Amino acid sequence: MEKQIVLIDMFSVPEAAVPEFLEAAGKLPPLLRTLPGYVEGWIFQSREADSRVNVVTTAVWEDAAAFDNAKARAQEACKRINFDPQEVIARLNVTMTRATYQRAPY
Repeated sequence: MEKQIVLIDMFSVPEAAVPEFLEAAGKLPPLLRTLPGYVEGWIFQSREADSRVNVVTTAVWEDAAAFDNAKARAQEACKRINFDPQEVIARLNVTMTRATYQRAPY
């Protein structure tokens, strides 16, 4: 059985920028949920002591092929709606770490 693929993005967001950041982060999930191989996605938040908020987003895909398809469709969607996630991250002074993992039951 091929392992599921999990995309995990970790963001550190200035507290004042959280509403705009979350609005931007919500632009693609409605599309992602419609794609073949989508399993689930979550968003997590926790406050830091220095007036920043940690935001973690996850998206789980059935396999590498579904994940690769999702990456391509997400890029197309961003172009179509004139949405540049990297511009939002830079403008709001957000730091980001991205990692991809394989998931399997244990």
